[in-house]
Amino acid sequence: MTRRTALLSVTSLAMPLARAAVPGCVAFHYAAVFDDAKVDWYTRFRFLVTGGVLARDQSRRLLDRGCGPIAYEWSSAFYPGDWTSAEPSWQSTVRNHPNWLLNSQPVGGGAAMPGRSAFWYDFGNSDLVVSRAAYLGERVRTSGYSGLFLDTLGFEYLPAEAQHAFMQRHPGIDYHNAQAGFLKKLRSHLGAGTLFLNQGYRHYEQFLPYADYDLTESYFTAALVDRTRFQVFHDPASPWESIFTPMEKLVIPASRRFPRVRFVHLGYAAGSIEQTSRAIRYNYAAAKLWNHDAYLVTADPRAEQDEVYFAELGRPLTASYVHEKSKNIAWREFEGGIVALNSGSRTESILNGRYRLPDPPSGFVFLR
Repeated sequence: MTRRTALLSVTSLAMPLARAAVPGCVAFHYAAVFDDAKVDWYTRFRFLVTGGVLARDQSRRLLDRGCGPIAYEWSSAFYPGDWTSAEPSWQSTVRNHPNWLLNSQPVGGGAAMPGRSAFWYDFGNSDLVVSRAAYLGERVRTSGYSGLFLDTLGFEYLPAEAQHAFMQRHPGIDYHNAQAGFLKKLRSHLGAGTLFLNQGYRHYEQFLPYADYDLTESYFTAALVDRTRFQVFHDPASPWESIFTPMEKLVIPASRRFPRVRFVHLGYAAGSIEQTSRAIRYNYAAAKLWNHDAYLVTADPRAEQDEVYFAELGRPLTASYVHEKSKNIAWREFEGGIVALNSGSRTESILNGRYRLPDPPSGFVFLR
């Protein structure tokens, strides 16, 4: 192997490579202020999802370097007084139209953070749908942002009280269809802007017609208190706790139905630097088995940096990945190299022993 190939296949530590010219797809960082080191890192990606619209001086630092910021927006609700979930001016507008909300007082549960309460939008109200879509479209245009990231769409993310209010207020109306109506309006206001959804694949017929990107979370790696959980590729005893079943049963049908929507897999990691580095490669390699994109978030953004995001893999050479069930390994060949995942219990090899997959759980990228 060449030095470049060998370094990309190492999983124990994120070793440095020459700076790549190919940009990464998307990164996530919700801080309000970016120092020079963060600007240097995040502008290597085509898009960066930020916690709302940054102050003009901060967003200019990204835009001037060719990165397209995408503003986080909670799709279904907002926390009173919290500008990240909705700007204060918009919150004030909504509070002056109480029929735009499903609750008159903040309610917890559903997708709300533990211990926090929110106001939940009534997508059955046509005035809300029209006004919010126009507001968000204008917000993107005036900020210079590339688009919006809408978090946690779907009736299942509402607390029981809000679900009950919607059904009482709009008998016979499907909430997902109503929320899709909002997406359709928003799509028209965004124009060529990017609409990035979170878990739109769960109701893909309603939501994905209007999306450019869709997100999964913690499908490959997840942060526990002081360590990282690495999902095995396939576990017949607990299929929904492995990678294969959620991907093949939920995500891939949506992807096939809407092939122009690009999927991104957001992973999380905790623990040592070695765990974080391993998680980055594992999350990335797992996503590339389906030729999707990936990013991994940690408590310390400095630990997120890895050259694997800029690997020049090119197009897949095979219609799908190869999965050896008995070994719990999978791999796929691309024009520029091979990605592989070892979620088994021992060192394995692929392609007649040409590539070793040691020290599981590990992800690998072998460049040609």
